[in-house]
Amino acid sequence: MNILIADDDFISTEVLKAMLTQYAENLYHAENGEQALQVAQHNAIDIFFIDYEMPDMNGDEVARRLRAESRYAETPIIAITSHQSATEMEACREAGMDATLHKPASPDALAELMSQYQVSR
Repeated sequence: MNILIADDDFISTEVLKAMLTQYAENLYHAENGEQALQVAQHNAIDIFFIDYEMPDMNGDEVARRLRAESRYAETPIIAITSHQSATEMEACREAGMDATLHKPASPDALAELMSQYQVSR
């Protein structure tokens, strides 16, 4: 399982990485949207965790660009966010994001998401 985390927040990323290591064969990290798109271009990613707020582009824009590529049309894209505004959640849905994981991510919430997308340890 190849997992990509795109998040510019160091602490959030490290916490999520620690929780995802049990699921990932390869765990990739990008600090911004452009890096995330580059990693996705050069690797076969099985599930994405994309922060909604990043320095160069929002997570919904990254999701739109990923969805435009046929190989990622059905790949799970999870929004990670510290906000829960209706506008942000709608933007994520419209961009084709499949679910939302709120920061700080809990192990139980992550396990439920991974189970939902049939990712095993």
